[in-house]
Amino acid sequence: MFLLETTSDAQMIGHLVCLIIVFVFVLVLAYFAARIAGSFQSNVINKQSNIRVIEIFRISTNKTLEIVKVGDKVLVLAVCKDNVTVLTELDADSVNEQNNTIEPINFSQILDKFKKENSKNDRQN
Repeated sequence: MFLLETTSDAQMIGHLVCLIIVFVFVLVLAYFAARIAGSFQSNVINKQSNIRVIEIFRISTNKTLEIVKVGDKVLVLAVCKDNVTVLTELDADSVNEQNNTIEPINFSQILDKFKKENSKNDRQN
C-alpha cells in the first residue's frame, strides 16, 4: 500500500531537504572523528620515543629496507610481506637523521609566486 500512496511535491522536497541535512551532519561528524583520531595517533607516536623509523627504501612492491633506531642501537631491517630480518647494526654516528617535520603551507605565498610567474610569461609574449 505504501507505493500506492500519493505524495505531494512539498513532501518530496521536505524529504530531500531532510536527507541533505542528515548527509551534511554525517560528513561533519566524520570530519571531527578523523581529526580526533589523528590527534590521538600523533600523541601515541610521539610518546613512543624509544623506537623510531629513520628511513625507508622500497626495493619492490612488498620488500623494503628500513633504518630503525631502537634505544641507542641503529638497525637495518629487511621487511618483506611475511617476515622481518635484521641485516646489520650501524654506528649511530654514521647515520644522517633528517628532521621530518612538515612546515605549514602558506597559500598566499604560493599564489603570489604563481602570479609573478604568469606576469613574466605575459610580458615575454
